[in-house]
Parts: sequence; C-alpha cells; structure tokens
Amino acid sequence: MNKILVVDDDLDILSLVKIMLTMNQFNVEAISRWEEIDTCMHHFKPDLVLLDVSLGDADGRDICKQMRRAEETADVPVILFSANAEMGKFINDCRAQAFIPKPFELSHLINTIKTYLN
Repeated sequence: MNKILVVDDDLDILSLVKIMLTMNQFNVEAISRWEEIDTCMHHFKPDLVLLDVSLGDADGRDICKQMRRAEETADVPVILFSANAEMGKFINDCRAQAFIPKPFELSHLINTIKTYLN
C-alpha cells in the first residue's frame, strides 16, 4: 500500500483528503503544521507528498525546495495544491512534479497521484 503524506493547514480539507485517499487504498498521514514535515518524512517515509502552497506563515514551494536539497527526501514526488490557480506557474522553480488547483475532482487527484507513484 502506497504511503502519502498530506500537508494542509485547513483542517476540513485535510480531513476530507485523508478520507478520500484512504478509501482509495492509500496509507495516509495527514498533518496541519508544516513544522512537523521533517519528522513525518523521517518516520512515515511517504512515497508521495501532497503539499498545500499556502501554509500560514510558510510557503509550500519553499518547503518543496528544501525537500529537494535533502538526500532523504530528494526523490520523493511532491504534488502541490492551492486555491490560487496562479501558483501552478511556479512548480518548475521548486521541482514539484505537479500542481492541482482547489477545488479538485477526486478522480483527477487520484489519477495524478497514481501517475507519480508508478
């Protein structure tokens, strides 16, 4: 079972995404505090990270860049998501695999995740 780490400071979206992914046979760890990412990456060892761009006082794009610089997380696929569709223009800068605008269709989310897990 593939492991996915979901990071979003919106607890409603976080809960909904966790339920949807779990129902689709993924092992999901969901966190709302970006400060917990390093610990989660080390202990949970996700196969993919679904990362919100706007995390209160942090930017998911900067977190993605940090992940790319760290040996342990450099090869973990990252899918950014945001309610601001303009953020999709910046995925190459931080070397994220994909961008999904909110709101999103479940089928689109699942298909995008499967693309980068295979």
